[in-house]
Amino acid sequence: MALNLEEAREAFEQFLMLMDGQIEWLVAQAQTHGIELDSSPESLDRLERLHDLMAATLSEDERDSLRVVFARYLGETVRLVHGGKWALPLDDPKDIHFNRPVIMGHSRYPLCEFSPIHAIRAYSLRRRPGLIRSIVASSVNPQILDLSDLAEKD
Repeated sequence: MALNLEEAREAFEQFLMLMDGQIEWLVAQAQTHGIELDSSPESLDRLERLHDLMAATLSEDERDSLRVVFARYLGETVRLVHGGKWALPLDDPKDIHFNRPVIMGHSRYPLCEFSPIHAIRAYSLRRRPGLIRSIVASSVNPQILDLSDLAEKD
């Protein structure tokens, strides 16, 4: 089944419209656990702790929904701290971020995309302290690999 681009754009607009309310809800949930989420880079470690507390008693479907809420907070934190804007890549179906909200313009490399949904998913699978912060750092200041020594000689 082919993706309806208009429906994808509408879903993205809905994602953005729900952003503030979902982030406010998450911040309130954090406060009930004695955790402060203030959109600072330091809050990313606290976000991991909150994720662990909230996801512990949920079903897989509920954890999937919760990850989207966490991704909204993470994306907005990256956007506020490092700049950029939300975007929805729809040009290339082979793109790893195809039809997933990303942040663009947050790095010195203009085509670099940060996927908060993938970052939260990675954390939920590995649960390594500091992982979210390191994913953000890698996206904001990526290390470019020099593969020139692998080129075949003529």
